[in-house]
Amino acid sequence: MTTLLPRAVVLGAFALLLQTGPSAQAQTNQPAPLHLAASPVDDVMPVLYAQRTGMFRQAGISIVLDRANSGGAVSAAVAGGAIDIGKGNIVSIIAAHAHNVPLVIVAPAAIYDPKTPDAVLLVAAGSSLRSARDLAGKTIGTPSLNDLSTVATQAWMEKSGVDWHSVQFVEMPFPSMEAALEQGRVQAVIQVKPFITDAVDSGKARILGLNYSAVANRFLESAWFANSEFVAKNKDLVAKFQRIVAQASTYTNAHQSETVDLLASWAGIDQQRALRVPRIVTGTILQASEIQPVIDVSAKYSLIPKPFPAREIMAQ
Repeated sequence: MTTLLPRAVVLGAFALLLQTGPSAQAQTNQPAPLHLAASPVDDVMPVLYAQRTGMFRQAGISIVLDRANSGGAVSAAVAGGAIDIGKGNIVSIIAAHAHNVPLVIVAPAAIYDPKTPDAVLLVAAGSSLRSARDLAGKTIGTPSLNDLSTVATQAWMEKSGVDWHSVQFVEMPFPSMEAALEQGRVQAVIQVKPFITDAVDSGKARILGLNYSAVANRFLESAWFANSEFVAKNKDLVAKFQRIVAQASTYTNAHQSETVDLLASWAGIDQQRALRVPRIVTGTILQASEIQPVIDVSAKYSLIPKPFPAREIMAQ
């Protein structure tokens, strides 16, 4: 049996569908939420600056930015849908793609620049090691056995005619590296900012070489990335994020002194220490030519089974 609704109820429901009054407008004008996560590194600066200056708010976006302990945690959260967009080492995105995890890059973060390198090989200040050849048979501390730090060092040694298979890589956290050098447990370490500055300024260590330069003179080190399904469903939102990051990056690269306080707060270091840290250069445009060298070196040193075109991991 069919039950007929009263005419007043039908008309009321139809009126709700056509409603354009204040409450409907309020719902329409609510800022779009965007949940981000990143490790406490300087390459997040454009997003922090855009958040502080209201650039996201003006574009109708409400940002929540979580601090993560590692890039791996960020990748897992993005892949699982707990986070909309994350920032991480580009190798983690490349490796995810190679294992059919649908992560795509939406915006650049850190760009490798040999004039202000974000990672270097350090040795103890009094070490007799002077070149890549001196590392044969030695032990090197690395943040991970399966990331850009290790493969870049392998490429750097090979270009210098050294058999990198003769080197033992030992995984250790960045804060422990200086002590490991002092105690002789390792003969070199792959260190990053701000620890490079701390170690060199203290007189306890010196730079042996720019191992990342073996990948390319300029390449994308880290990036903002998302699940490809999220990108497909939120193209306008992602496009706004890309535009804001590009604009903020252009400004922060040229006005680094204005964001020292943001670096200190985000990285959990005091402002005097933040003032001494050479700042990271961040990208403004996503380019395949700055991604492909990392894919190729990752394949050459067996982080991934084979190379692939960089455009496969760039958000369309």
